[in-house]
Formats: sequence, C-alpha cells, structure tokens
Amino acid sequence: MRHPWVILFDIDGTLLTVNSNFNRPLLRSIVNGLKISYNGVETDPFSGRTDHDILSSFLENHGFDQSLYQQLKQIYLERLTTELRSEHILRHLYVDEAVAFFSGDNFVPGLLTGNFPSAAETKLKAANINLDFKIGAFGDVHKDRNMLPQLALNKFEQLFDFEADPKKFVVIGDTPRDIQCAQSAGMRSVAVTTGSFNHDELASFNPDLIIESLKNPEIWFKQLIENEVNQTSNQL
Repeated sequence: MRHPWVILFDIDGTLLTVNSNFNRPLLRSIVNGLKISYNGVETDPFSGRTDHDILSSFLENHGFDQSLYQQLKQIYLERLTTELRSEHILRHLYVDEAVAFFSGDNFVPGLLTGNFPSAAETKLKAANINLDFKIGAFGDVHKDRNMLPQLALNKFEQLFDFEADPKKFVVIGDTPRDIQCAQSAGMRSVAVTTGSFNHDELASFNPDLIIESLKNPEIWFKQLIENEVNQTSNQL
C-alpha cells in the first residue's frame, strides 16, 4: 500500500470563526449559572487551545473540580448545539475548494482541532461545511494540543492497518499552536493567516508553508511538497 497524504484541518480560525459576541456571552452565562468564580472569560486568549484546557482553566478558583468540569462541559455542549446559528459564524473563503481537493484520490481528509467532537460537528454543520473526515483528533482527551497528533497517527493505523508516517501528515491551522503541534510529531505544517495571527507572527514559528487563504490548494500543496524536496536535497 502506498501511504496517502493525510490532511488535518483545524476548525476555528481556519475553516470558520465563531463570533466572539456569541461565544463569550454564552460562556459567561454558563459560568455565572454554575456560580463559578472566574474573571477571564471575556479576555482570555482562546486561539489554538483545546476546549478541555479552556473550560478547565475557568475552575482555577474551584480546585479544578472534576464534577464541576463535567457539568460545565455538558451545559456548554447542550447550549452550543441548540443556540449556534449560521449568522453567528464567519465561514472562511475557499473552504469548499480545499475540502473538495483534499477529498480526492491519494488524500485522507481529517480534523485536528481543539474542539470537543460534538462542538466540532455543531460548528461545521452551522457553517454548512461538508467535510467527510476519516480521521479526527479532538480536544476532549488532552489539555495539551501537542498530544493530538498522536491520536491522528493511531487512528490512521487503526483504519488502514498500515504504519503511519508523520511526514505524510499535514496540519493546516491558523495559530502558532497548530504549527508547534505538527512539529512536535514530525508532521508538516501549513499556516493560514485567516485567524488572529499575521504572516510575520506565524513565520516566527517556522511552519513549512504560510498561505493567505485556502484558495488554489493544488498550487500551494504542490509548493509544500517542492519545499520538502528542496530541503531534503540541501541536506544531502
């Protein structure tokens, strides 16, 4: 079997962005309803963090109580499912073009996202993004995003009964954490400037490629491969 390219999309900031005027008030109302004492809901940076990490951080004044965490998680997912609408979401340009390209032969599309699985499903559905992903690595098991690539490698081997080669995995994301998690596992990283980080900010973390949007995936994917070939040649 020839190893396919495994393309792992981040969600928030890469495929779509949920309006902070929806997300932050939602979280604040849940936190208040559970009488959780935490002042950073409106100001904490969320980019690139896992849902597990974000919700857990709200409980620093409550001894990170696991029972309270489970209540917080359950209510968040229930309310996100019932309240999130398409008008709360910015659907980034050229998503369909990229999804279609990486759903073709020789590719295995997937997700590597900090979202809980059902939160990821809810957001993609609200944005009308039809990604038939074969592999999913989600932010429900680990706080640390760098643990997620191993989940993707394990899932690949379960599906294909074939040893996974990290160099054939590409993580597409909009934050330094996406770049770092790819690098931590020996995967390739494509950074896109559709989130809150600009080109120079992302470049300082040395991704394999930086793109301004997902437009023309056949062009920038070819560039990604050529860059790798050139680097290998220079090392010989």
